[in-house]
Amino acid sequence: METRLAITLVAVAVAATAVISFSTFNSEPGSIIMTDFGPSEGVFVNTAHAGPALDQRDVAQVMRVRVVETGHTNELVIGSFSRIGFVADSSSDFLLESVPSEDKKAFYRLVRDSLESKDNMLANPTLLDIKIDIFSGDYDLINTLSYTKCIVSDYFVHSVDSRGKIPFLKGNDQAIEIREVTKFSCSSFHLIIDE
Repeated sequence: METRLAITLVAVAVAATAVISFSTFNSEPGSIIMTDFGPSEGVFVNTAHAGPALDQRDVAQVMRVRVVETGHTNELVIGSFSRIGFVADSSSDFLLESVPSEDKKAFYRLVRDSLESKDNMLANPTLLDIKIDIFSGDYDLINTLSYTKCIVSDYFVHSVDSRGKIPFLKGNDQAIEIREVTKFSCSSFHLIIDE
């Protein structure tokens, strides 16, 4: 009897969440949305837990990557990276993924130099300082991920059959998409928050 009651309660909770998600997702921007959290205005991002829904303007939507060779001042600013990920169990190792593009040619030269200095075990390898700025939907800076003295540990290009997956390019939902992955191993990581 207790098992049936627990399963029924779980089913009711899942159904209620689905109704809220469906009604919120299909609402027009600027309309009043009634949720179990009360009436609210605007487009929302639903959470998977029982916390409040978030306004799209307040959540991370855009990232900008800034790269400079350690000890230099000529900073590259790149806005076309699509994904950031983490490598292994280290907070200072990460990867950037995107679609190869012409705007990153200077970045590719730094990647090449870093890989060659690693492969040749040079005494003074090409190290990079990388800052990833995370912006909200209304372009307020949320925080900056700051990685220092990074070496490129791996770079590769692969193709993804994007059917059934989330494509990086809009309108490319039925094609094979060429992607690149750049993995970094860094000396340190700091989270920068402007107060």
